[in-house]
Amino acid sequence: MTHQAERLRPDQLKTLREQTPLAYLPLGLLEWHGPHNPIGLDGVKAHALCVRAAQQAGGVVFPTVYYGPPPASNCLEIDHYDPAYAEAYGLPDENFTTDKFNFGTRLSQWHLFDTVLDQALRQIARLGFKAIIVLAGHYPLANAYVPVSAFSRQHQIPVWIGHEGQLFDPPEGDHAAQWETSLTMALEPDTVDPTRFTPPGADNPPGVFGEPIGDITPELAQENLDRTIAALIARANELLS
Repeated sequence: MTHQAERLRPDQLKTLREQTPLAYLPLGLLEWHGPHNPIGLDGVKAHALCVRAAQQAGGVVFPTVYYGPPPASNCLEIDHYDPAYAEAYGLPDENFTTDKFNFGTRLSQWHLFDTVLDQALRQIARLGFKAIIVLAGHYPLANAYVPVSAFSRQHQIPVWIGHEGQLFDPPEGDHAAQWETSLTMALEPDTVDPTRFTPPGADNPPGVFGEPIGDITPELAQENLDRTIAALIARANELLS
């Protein structure tokens, strides 16, 4: 049986919830993650991690929320613009260097995201789950404590929000470099193109921040995946207890 909510019949969802009343809610964003990764890496990574954890330890994974922060705030293509982005997309620079496609203020856009997140959490609560993990594949979204705390207090449902790197002490994480790329390669290999990796030890492409992607091996990817799944399951068990 699948653990993905949108693919479950009501009786199947009931069975899984009664076995493990934990819901996973992945968060993502569409943005540049180098020429070697999909633009939806954040959501692809978070969703796949949640599915793996649910398959091993129970729970139900809800659809990824891909509405991210405002386009002018915490978006790689805006905050760290490089001409390589526009060239790769086949788009003019102004799509990333002006507010041509923005709407409202940064504050109003964050309020919209808070509302979207709150509604997603309420849908999960309506379906009877007793604990929720909100896994932010896009790291800035892990800061959405206000709507999560308000929801948790109102409905007396424990919620943990964070990104996968925050499951460790000290934290892990990067942007489209060795950590995120290795996880995505292990989880969804068809979405990553290793032929676009820089040579071992060489600098990363524009917009890729962290350890060199050229040093990634299949063994490293599997090791990072295994320990992340174990840490995610441990956090799930803490919430349920």
